[in-house]
Amino acid sequence: MIDDPLASISAVCEAIGISPPDSLLVDSLVHRYHDRLNDKRGDRNGWYVAIHNPDGTTGGTVGSHKLQQSRNWCTSITRTFTAAEKAEFARKQAAARARADAERLRWQAEALKKAARLWLRSRPADPAHPYTIRKGVQVHRARQMGDSLVLDYRDIGGRITTLQFISPDGGKRFLSGGAVAGSSHRFGPKITDAVICCEGWATGATLHEATGHPICVCGSAGNLAPVAKGIREKYPTASIIIAGDADPVGRKAATDAAEMVNGIVCLPDFSGEVTDNGR
Repeated sequence: MIDDPLASISAVCEAIGISPPDSLLVDSLVHRYHDRLNDKRGDRNGWYVAIHNPDGTTGGTVGSHKLQQSRNWCTSITRTFTAAEKAEFARKQAAARARADAERLRWQAEALKKAARLWLRSRPADPAHPYTIRKGVQVHRARQMGDSLVLDYRDIGGRITTLQFISPDGGKRFLSGGAVAGSSHRFGPKITDAVICCEGWATGATLHEATGHPICVCGSAGNLAPVAKGIREKYPTASIIIAGDADPVGRKAATDAAEMVNGIVCLPDFSGEVTDNGR
């Protein structure tokens, strides 16, 4: 039971991996702030909404445009409230969500235009880029800006929705405000008989060089299912191979995505034994 609004929102922020705002304005409006855990200097990808509820609590929604994550939060309930108060609370929550969604869409529209501009300004990636050398892979469709590799993430219709940057030391970040869910960085031949969906670019490059299959790099475990679903809708007869990471989150996400699209799970095996992880 948490009665302090800042403590309540901080607990939710910790759960989704962002820093909480330094202070709260309880006015039902969307407020942006600097997320110390994920933002670069000057960025304000964190956002929150805070309202006073009819039951005496304070709550709302907090999230990150950069991580494409959000969650509701609320202090402890202090009293029983009437049906009319419940309805008013629901109305305010719906209005707050609508405002947050409108701002998210505005950010994504701006990021879409910026992503297209930056992609055109990028140059072919250096085959001797430190990251590709360390991973032992080719550059494929990756491009470069400064010393970072640049990957274009596109929706199932082919429109660029965001960019991912990979620094020489392997650090990864997405363009602030871009839409990641359902989008992927694709390379290899056109999708016909089979396609591989994976989390990371280096994993995808390794799999393509070993199999020749087209690759969809999803960027995270949570994006495997949305990408796979889009592929299944567009290519109903293709074999969709979900190559999950070895960690528990990656394994579960890959299995769930494969079940959703009647696909095949492919998981790494570091035991030294050859096993069949497909289904």
